[in-house]
Parts: sequence; C-alpha cells; structure tokens
Amino acid sequence: MKWIFVAFLAVFTPAAAAYLRSHQRHLVHACFLLGSAIFFGIRYTSVSPIFWLWPGPVQGIQITIVDSLAAAIVFSTPRSRSPIAVKLALGVLLLGIVISSFSAQQLMPVAFYVWQLGRAILLFTAIARVTAKYEKAPLALAAGLGFAIAIEGIIVIGQFAAGNPQPGGSLGNRNLLGMASHFGTMPAFALLLAGYRQRLAALVVCCGAIVALLGGSRATIGLLALGMLLTAMFSMRHKITARKKAVTATAAVLVICSLPLMMLSVGRRSEAELQSSNLERSAMIEAARMIIADHPFGVGPDQYVVVANVGGYSDRAGVPWNKDDRSAPVHNSYFLVTAELGFVGLLGLLSVFAAVLATGWGALRSATGLRSELLVGFLGAVLVLAFHISFEWVFELYPVQYLTACAMGSIVGIAASVEAGKRAPKTDRKYEPHRPIVAEQA
Repeated sequence: MKWIFVAFLAVFTPAAAAYLRSHQRHLVHACFLLGSAIFFGIRYTSVSPIFWLWPGPVQGIQITIVDSLAAAIVFSTPRSRSPIAVKLALGVLLLGIVISSFSAQQLMPVAFYVWQLGRAILLFTAIARVTAKYEKAPLALAAGLGFAIAIEGIIVIGQFAAGNPQPGGSLGNRNLLGMASHFGTMPAFALLLAGYRQRLAALVVCCGAIVALLGGSRATIGLLALGMLLTAMFSMRHKITARKKAVTATAAVLVICSLPLMMLSVGRRSEAELQSSNLERSAMIEAARMIIADHPFGVGPDQYVVVANVGGYSDRAGVPWNKDDRSAPVHNSYFLVTAELGFVGLLGLLSVFAAVLATGWGALRSATGLRSELLVGFLGAVLVLAFHISFEWVFELYPVQYLTACAMGSIVGIAASVEAGKRAPKTDRKYEPHRPIVAEQA
C-alpha cells in the first residue's frame, strides 16, 4: 500500500505544479492547505518507504502530502531573494551536520535526519516564494494555522472531558501540541491587535489558551503569556494605535485573572511528579554536558539516545532506568543539538534564528498594512519557539520543523516583498487579492 501512495505522490506533484503554474490564484489557497495539513493531513497522508525502530526522534525516510504540495509550489513559482545571512546560517548548520556525521555510530539515521531537514527547507522555500509574490498568501497561511488551532481546541476539550488529564489533541502529545500552538496563536493575536478578522482571531487565541491550560505543560502556559506580550510589544513598536493599547491592556487583565486557572492546570500534577520531572530533566542535561565535553564536534545527527545509553552517560548522570527516560533525548534542544552536531551545529542553529529575526525586524520599518501585522505575529511565534525549545526536545520532530519552516519562510517572504516594493516603480494601482505584489522581472 505504501508504494501505491508513493506512486500517487509522484504523479500528484507534477500535476499540481502544472495546475498551479496555470492557475496561480490558487497558490494562495495552497498556503491555507499547508497550514492546516501540518496538523491533520500528515497523520493520514504520509508514508515511510524506509522505517527503522530506531531510538532517535527521526526513524526513517518519510514523505507526506505537505512535501508534495511544497514541491509543487516551488516548481510553479519564480525564485525570490533570500537574505545572504539566512543562507550563510543554514550553511553553518549543514557544516555541523557534515562534521558530526564522521562520529556517527550508524550512518542510516544520519540520512533520516538530513532527509527530514531537507523537507523542512523545501517547505521554507515554497512559503518564502509564494509570500514574496502574493499579498494575501501570509494571511491564507495564518488562516490555515488558526483553523487548525481552533479544531485542536475542540479536540482537546473532548479529550479532557473523556478523562484524559493531559490531552495532546491530534498530535498526541501535550508538549508537541503546545509548542505547535504558538504558530497559530501569535499571528492571530497580531491580527486581533491590528483589528483584522477580529472574531476569528479572538477565537483562535482562545483556543490556543485552551490548548495550553488543559494540556497542563508549564512551559506552554508560561510562554503563551510571554509570546502574547512580545507580540504586543513588536506590534506597538511597529505602530502604536489606541486599539492596540486597549487590546493589550485587556489581554493583560485576562492573563492576570486566569492565573488561578494556570495554577490549577499545573497543579493537576502532584508535587512529587513535578519534583521528579525536574530531577529527570537535570540528570538528562548533566548527561548531555558530559557527552559535549567528550565530543565537542558532536556524536552525529539522531545519535544522542544511543550514545547516552551505550556510552554510560545516562548511568553516570543518574537518569532513571525506565523506558520513558532512557528512550528520550535531553529535554533541551540546544543541548541536544550541541551533543549531536557539536558547537558548529549549535552556532548554525543560533545563527538561523538570529538571521531570520533580524530580517523580519528590519522589514518592519518599511512594511505596511496587513503584511506588517502578520510579520509581527510570525516574529512573535519564532521568538517564543526559541525560548520554548530550551525546555523540550520535540524540535527534532517533523511537525515542529514544518511549522518553523512556515513561520520563517513567511518572515523571509514578506521581507522580500517589502524590499521589492521599494525597488518597484510607484503606481496608483491598488493591490488585488490574488495578484502578484510586483511584476515578475525577466
């Protein structure tokens, strides 16, 4: 059956590319599909031609409908300019992968890791191209992400009512869903601040709060509030209005009033459970420190769990001997990246975040209208992600990498459209909903 699906994708990709090339107004609709499919479509429309029962987070060569649609968008759109800083940062990250691969105990998982990263880069490229060309594309992507978060809120309520104390929605894990929810919630909050699509934006923000509160993840709850604060600061730094002040004040009051609910949500876990979780995290970080000290150039992509156990690092660090703790990477993506890819890989990851955030921040000076407000939201999502992954390892799972690619691609694409607008000759024509922002250059 899996080869039938692979054959279907092999036919679907060029057919979709040809259709989008001749009906480019539907590129905007494709962005909506990408945003929502990351949460729902990949569960039912993915296949692994190669699959290993490998203890690392990446366990095979996987293909999803998101990859196929992203490839179709790339084949049907012209190139857009990406900042040299982003390209160099990705180059440093790839260099870290290459160097650390020489120390890998198994090379096949390295191929799994590189394949997954390549899929994320493909999606980044697709989003950057379409958002650079079409004014409504970022809104369509945000709408798709927001639609998914609204549905996730309903699913989480149902799971909680059915007796699940830590619902994870369609993604199955509260930490994974909590991290993923930032990518829909922050753009929606930015739209709410600016007064665009107010009812739908408010619904998405409320559902994002439901996901965080019912999931009970301390990091998700705290970073939801921090993300909204940062998004509001970015938005008012870009342009201060009375509405933004009022919405920010209202949101602050609601957060303060919901503090008892936050404490109750976190309190569903006993003090002993919280203390045990903290000790386990500390032990894992200590094991990662020892690995990094012995392997400054990394142990290889997707190799952490094997090295930590076989090398005795988890034993010496006092990581409890049970399946959940011994089969999971260190709960800090920065330590995980450094242990696997070395300091070169860590530098690459930090450089990617810095380059994308700097690109978006620079574009805010000249961006106007709806694009500028969405840029604020995606900047808030990426910045919150940068904080959140210091508490979780799920950054290495492909749904989070897909969502990161969408947010970063939108930032780079909007920045490219702003730069192109500066170079384009001024006209009196207003932008039409699905019309290119600037004429294609030969």
